[in-house]
Amino acid sequence: MPDLLRRAAALTLLSAVGIALLAPMAARSVASVPADRVHALLPAAPLQLVVLSRGSLSERQQAGSLATSNGAESLAAAPLPTPNSAPMEATIRRIATPRPAPVAGPVDGSVWDLLAQCESSGNWAINTGNGYYGGLQFNYSTWLSNGGGQFAEYAHLATREEQILIAEQLHARRGFQPWPACRVKLGLP
Repeated sequence: MPDLLRRAAALTLLSAVGIALLAPMAARSVASVPADRVHALLPAAPLQLVVLSRGSLSERQQAGSLATSNGAESLAAAPLPTPNSAPMEATIRRIATPRPAPVAGPVDGSVWDLLAQCESSGNWAINTGNGYYGGLQFNYSTWLSNGGGQFAEYAHLATREEQILIAEQLHARRGFQPWPACRVKLGLP
């Protein structure tokens, strides 16, 4: 029990000291600032006072429907006119872009081994979870759209030879474009 009383007394003393220290700061933050200090802080600009006479309120009442809610006026604005629409025309032009020139003839198998070494450190069964699979790092849709599904669902489940077969089909259509970084690194067209 004496320990509890000692703790209560310490908390009371601490609270009183805290209030004594913080009270002057709180009083200063609430104190009003003299007018000459306020004017020194504000930029020198002409003041414009807008005074509405009772007549102008009556004109507002006639212009729109005036509603009151909790003693405050709200003016329902008249509907805005719909702007005239301007005729819009669009011309679609197709711009021919050259397709990459595929390398003539079949690509030597060693090129695919070099490409796989660059893409996946030569691991034909790699699946790191980055969305690219196998030694040549096919993404799922490219693998399937080029016929890879006949061998395996994902490229990393197919053999080296099956991956090269799909890569050659892809290469016939797009060259080495699907492997941009390694294409440049290896100096491929």
